[in-house]
Amino acid sequence: MKKDIAKTCILVCSTLVIILILFFIIGSIKYNVELLIRNELIENDPTVKILFDRINGDTTLRKAKLKISDLTDEEKIIYILENINKEDNEIEKVKSTKKVCTIKENVSFNVEKGDCEILVINNDKIMDYQNKLLGISDYLEFNDFSYRNKECKNDGTKYFCLLKKTNNSILGYSIFDEAYSEKDKVVIREYYLQIDVSNENKCNKYFDKDYCENYLEKEKPIIDEQRIKEDGVLYEHVFKDNDNSYYLEESFVVSER
Repeated sequence: MKKDIAKTCILVCSTLVIILILFFIIGSIKYNVELLIRNELIENDPTVKILFDRINGDTTLRKAKLKISDLTDEEKIIYILENINKEDNEIEKVKSTKKVCTIKENVSFNVEKGDCEILVINNDKIMDYQNKLLGISDYLEFNDFSYRNKECKNDGTKYFCLLKKTNNSILGYSIFDEAYSEKDKVVIREYYLQIDVSNENKCNKYFDKDYCENYLEKEKPIIDEQRIKEDGVLYEHVFKDNDNSYYLEESFVVSER
């Protein structure tokens, strides 16, 4: 009786060991297959260059975890405006009268001095870009908003954005880390460092005293790439193929200092 129990235990244990070994082998094969179908891409790859420029067009992506479904309508529109092709919008010059630039009856902008430079884009074109850049066709609320150097108003058919000549105190620096294609996706990793130069301590950490005291009048300085890696955040951006036009699917922080 005891011998039978011992044999049964040995058989069960042997079976479990074999199952674990099989799981390990299958897992290794799956991992190696994934590596084989993963195609490493260089920074100068045409697709990578386009998508990398798109990443750096707007700070909307700079979140710990971003899913396209989580973006507000305003964030979607900002992302589109930052990445739209020049041929798909117009720039109008409008003269100011008594510090007001009047575009039409229900659209005007107050200005301190000078004439106005207005970016104009149709709502329908924004909807087209929503599908192209974000892979969705949701109805958008075309509300008025301001961001960075633009003040945007909508008349129900198109956006009119006043382009302001202002120096941004928030500087962003990005460097390429790696990229690869896998099935129907392209994944890009980049280090990103954001510096608020209006903060004296943060500014002095990276730049000299002369720049920090006069940053509104200065050009954006160059910063060492190693410093960006050491102090920056490592982001991963996932783009999905949409009939040979990749749209952003998600973006998230991989690691941060």
